[in-house]
Amino acid sequence: MFTITKQHLSHEGAEYDQYVLADSAANTTVTVTPCKGGMITGMTLNGEEFSWLRDPNFYLPERPRCAVPVLFPCCGRCADGKNTFEGKEYPMDIHGMAHSLPWNVVAENCEDGAALTIELTDSEATREFYPYAFSVRITYRLKGNTVSLEQEYHNADSKPMPFAFGFHPYFACTDVRNLKWELNAATQEDPDTGASVAAPAEVDFPYDPDQTTRYYKGVQSPMAFTDTQSGHKVSIDFDEHFGNVVLWSQCDLGFICMEPWNGWPNSLNTGDCEVLEAGKTLAAVCSFTMQKV
Repeated sequence: MFTITKQHLSHEGAEYDQYVLADSAANTTVTVTPCKGGMITGMTLNGEEFSWLRDPNFYLPERPRCAVPVLFPCCGRCADGKNTFEGKEYPMDIHGMAHSLPWNVVAENCEDGAALTIELTDSEATREFYPYAFSVRITYRLKGNTVSLEQEYHNADSKPMPFAFGFHPYFACTDVRNLKWELNAATQEDPDTGASVAAPAEVDFPYDPDQTTRYYKGVQSPMAFTDTQSGHKVSIDFDEHFGNVVLWSQCDLGFICMEPWNGWPNSLNTGDCEVLEAGKTLAAVCSFTMQKV
């Protein structure tokens, strides 16, 4: 049985509406908080939490560094914190702006899974950073132990729209040294130096209390990790619009980010990005699967 339950969260004067998608047969839930960047903010299987929240970051009006931030219209950092569109510079934070804006709920149903559709559209606030008319819709669909992220990126402008997209999921883990990886990539990259080498057969992800980051291109779907201590396994499937992947952790905090990206750091300035013609829509999908092994 599929259900969607709306609940209200209060924290130190802040108010949030959340939607809990549930599949009772699979004993899974996914919580979505539209006003917090349209993010998934919880994923459970048999009552065990797979997502990771950073307190107090989640409750503050700042860029989210937890849960599942939505990356749009760019992934990573742009040079000098700016993008140039039609000869004019616009400021842009890391990973774009969608992760820090409230989204609207536009549909929900429980016919084929528990499905919630949310939307972000351009506004006076977005045009300070990104001078295009657009809409982005994401349908979060929970069915069994998999949540699909069904996306539509629409150019509502009269001119071509450059953009990139992706997700930055934070998953709870006991220790990054306990992770067994399944990741098949063509190359391992260093976006700071431009160096590119053939990806090693095994993921090299050492423990570092500051942070460890690995960038890959040409990644094959699916990719996965298994926490050999907790038994949690997370698999991410994705379509042809993804293929760039980032692994990142502040290793002593108990999370791992396994991020499917369409874009690349500074790609809106280099032109290595999607360009959508006026009035056109691009559809993409990826999914997260939770398992206990």
